[in-house]
Amino acid sequence: MKSLIKWVGGRLAAELPLAESDLASLPAGKGRKLWLSPVAFLQAINGLVIATWALALAARLQRPRLVRGPGGRPPTYTDRSILLMAVVQTGWRMPYADIVDLVAMDEALALALDFTKRGPDGRVQTISQGQYWERRAALGILPFLFFFLGLVAQLIRLGVVMGRELIVDSTRLQAWRHADPGAAWRKYAGKAALFGYKVHTVLCHHADLPVFVVVTPANVHDGLVGFLIVLAAVVLYGLRVAVVYADAAYFDGRMLGLIHDWLGATPAVDYNLRRQGKRKLATPFFLRQWRHYVLGPRAAIERHFAWLKRYFGLKYFQCYTFIRVSQFVLLTYIVVVAVALAAQRYQRPDLVRSRSSVLAHARP
Repeated sequence: MKSLIKWVGGRLAAELPLAESDLASLPAGKGRKLWLSPVAFLQAINGLVIATWALALAARLQRPRLVRGPGGRPPTYTDRSILLMAVVQTGWRMPYADIVDLVAMDEALALALDFTKRGPDGRVQTISQGQYWERRAALGILPFLFFFLGLVAQLIRLGVVMGRELIVDSTRLQAWRHADPGAAWRKYAGKAALFGYKVHTVLCHHADLPVFVVVTPANVHDGLVGFLIVLAAVVLYGLRVAVVYADAAYFDGRMLGLIHDWLGATPAVDYNLRRQGKRKLATPFFLRQWRHYVLGPRAAIERHFAWLKRYFGLKYFQCYTFIRVSQFVLLTYIVVVAVALAAQRYQRPDLVRSRSSVLAHARP
């Protein structure tokens, strides 16, 4: 089984857009901060290459919402423009109106976003707010997921993400609208009930950067998703995992079997001492080892979630339905790994986790 996982991972890794991606080092400049413009940012992360690959792969796996009939007016704006425009919007945390105005006024940015058609007056034709809203929703989830995977693959190639030590956990997001059809109620012990979603994440402990993410309603148990996303991360990137950290929610046969039997790694899964029979192990020596080898590294993903919510605005979404919330979460994670990739290419590894130091102010 381990050889099969490595073989499948190698075949899938060959599909990732690495051969056409330019990962050469870029001049760092003399300032303390990079402050990249949206155009320089897209060039640093190979945005056009990754977007083209992500949309092509998504088209092979998902059916279009509306089957295009014969004839009709050819589309003015490509899906690649919509995808890249959404990445810039999330990176600079702009409202829909602001990103549309910025693209309309900045011709260099419009060309970088693949808006190539010009009107009778010679100006680049850009999209309106209403069309952008509808076209972005019509993309679905897969293009954003594949764009994220393509960025992580570049970080693996640069050696920033190693994947030897993985941490899996989830965080809760409260729904923005009370009537959100994609959200669900979940009651936690000792906590108030929450109506919303869960963001399940696999984190590389070496880089403190995510390698895989999935959004589910809040009532989905972590144990049902955890072993699947760990397996997906290992297979997609061909990782050689040494240890997987997780909390007590993942302490079941599927998770332990996947880590130990299939991946050949060490499971560092938290115990729940309240369960029957576990208190017999609660010796002082066991508790010291438990805190050092399990609870210590696993705290990194809690800091990761707090960092995303505070500095990348993960919890400040104003949308509803499962597709739109999933797009928002994936775009937030795309910006996280894109900032790390841009900082690494500009030879500033100290800014890998600093969004405010890598991205310049860009307001219309």
